[in-house]
Amino acid sequence: MEAKKTQKTPKIFECIVCNFISCNKKDYHRHLLTAKHTKEANGSTKKPLTYMCEFCNKCYRSRGSFWKHQKNCSGIPDNTHTDIYNSTADSNKLTPNTDIVQTMLHLIKQNQDFKELIIEQNKQLIELTNKPTTTNNTTNNNQKFNLNFFLNTTCKDAMNMTDFIENMDVQIEDIENIGRNGYVVGMTDMILSRIKNLEVTKRPMHCTDLKRETIYIKDNNAWEKDDNNAKLHKMIGCIAQQNYSIIPAWRDKHPDCMNSETPKFEFCITMMRNVLGDAGEDQTRLDNKVIRNITKHVNVDKTTTIVDF
Repeated sequence: MEAKKTQKTPKIFECIVCNFISCNKKDYHRHLLTAKHTKEANGSTKKPLTYMCEFCNKCYRSRGSFWKHQKNCSGIPDNTHTDIYNSTADSNKLTPNTDIVQTMLHLIKQNQDFKELIIEQNKQLIELTNKPTTTNNTTNNNQKFNLNFFLNTTCKDAMNMTDFIENMDVQIEDIENIGRNGYVVGMTDMILSRIKNLEVTKRPMHCTDLKRETIYIKDNNAWEKDDNNAKLHKMIGCIAQQNYSIIPAWRDKHPDCMNSETPKFEFCITMMRNVLGDAGEDQTRLDNKVIRNITKHVNVDKTTTIVDF
C-alpha cells in the first residue's frame, strides 16, 4: 500500500508596514514597488516650516513663497505663525537665512533705483530733443556755394573753349582708339585726357548740376550757361573733323592698309566709319552720350568751394 504524499505548506509574504499579505512572491515584489508602499515606508511627514519673516513672524516651507511675501510684507507681526514656530522649535531648530533676505532686499532696492535713473535720463533726452538748434542753422545758412564767385573769381584764369579745341593736338593713337573702341568711348577718352591735364580752375567747362546736365562754358573770356549743350555739340563736331584729318597720316604709316586682303585694310575701314560717327545711330544721340560721359568728370565739388558771406 502506497504512502500518501504530504501537502506542501505555501510560503507567506507579508508587508508589516502596509498590512499586505500574499502567497505569491511576484505579487509581493510588485507591492514593494508601489507608490503606497514607498510613501508608507519612507514616512509622509510634511516638510517643516523653515523660513520665517523677521518683520511679521510669518513662516513658509519654500523659499519662493517666502521671497514673494517679503516684497509685500507690511511689517505687522502674525502671532498665529509665531505659535506654530514655537511649537515646532523643539523638533526642528529654525533660524531664518537673514543673509539671503538682506541680499534680496538690496537687489529690490537697486532695481527701484535703476528704474528711477532710466526715467530721469528719458526726461533729459526729451528736453535735449525739444531744444531749438538756431545757432547751427545760422552757421549753415551763412555758408553756401556761390556760382558767380566760383566762375568769375576762382576760375577767372580758365582757358577759353576756342583755345581748348585748337590745342587738342590729335594724335594717331587717338583715332586708333576710336577704331578699336568706337566713337563714343574714343571721343570721351580723347576729350577727358586733355581736360584732366588742366587744373580745375583752368578748365573751360564746369557742370553745376549733374542730374540736369547744366554746363557753363568759358569763351571770349566770359562764362555762359550752355543751353541745350549747343556749344558742346559744336566742340565735338570740331574735334571730329580734326580726327578725320589725321587719317591720311595713319595711312602713310600703314601702307599695307590699301591691300584689301590685309587686316590693316579691315581696321582702316572700321576706324574711318567710327571716326565719322557712323554706327547705325543718329549723330546727335552719339554726341549726347559723349557729353554725359564728360559731365561726370567736370562736375563741381560744391563742398570744397563754399564761400562765407
